Amino acid sequence: QNATEQDLNIPLFRNYMKEMGLFDDSKSLADYFSNREQIAEFVPPLFVMQDLDGSLRPRNFALLIFGKTKSITRLFPDAYISFSVYKGVDRSEPTAIRHRLTGALFEQAKKAIELANVEAYDAFDKHDEKPNQSKYPKRALQEAIINAIVHRDYELPDPVRITVFIDRMEINSPGELHWAVDKEKFKQGKVGAKWRNQSFAYLFNKIQLAQSEGQGIPTIFRTMKENGFPAPKFELG
Repeated sequence: QNATEQDLNIPLFRNYMKEMGLFDDSKSLADYFSNREQIAEFVPPLFVMQDLDGSLRPRNFALLIFGKTKSITRLFPDAYISFSVYKGVDRSEPTAIRHRLTGALFEQAKKAIELANVEAYDAFDKHDEKPNQSKYPKRALQEAIINAIVHRDYELPDPVRITVFIDRMEINSPGELHWAVDKEKFKQGKVGAKWRNQSFAYLFNKIQLAQSEGQGIPTIFRTMKENGFPAPKFELG
């Protein structure tokens, strides 16, 4: 209720809309920043009109995708990613490297993937059958991170947490699994397309950070198996 058009990052909006192929140069910002114009078929108008005074307010998803960093931090204080790196196998280590990734969700996602890829370095072992194998398959990491961002519950007071240990990487997405998803099938990588945040899912796909509907989790399983890694483990709420 406290947000206005001033909370949106207009250069970022233009750049990402063009990158997604959704920007029409013949239209003005007033066309897009309204309660009438949809930017895509599966995305509602970016603004909604208040019943009491007729004022236009940006929708939550519009702020999280296209908002200014300071505005997102003010309006959604828990909408960030906590990325931590420990040298041992648990959190008892006296020191850790921590990153707090804030700002628009596309920006957060790119920063998180960049940091995760640093941990996916090649492990050299001349006695192994695959001496130059990466510690983690980057494709699986990206799918897991995007899934955690797109499908989290943004009403919960907790960030997405990515924690790196010497022997594994843990990714925590706040909220329970979508009610229509079978938990046992999910754990086996057999999951259909169920959206918690439809606009996020569509836009992350358009920006080519996410797979098409329902392909993210199966892609993680397949990528892990094809690269000789054990299957991922899921703990579901």
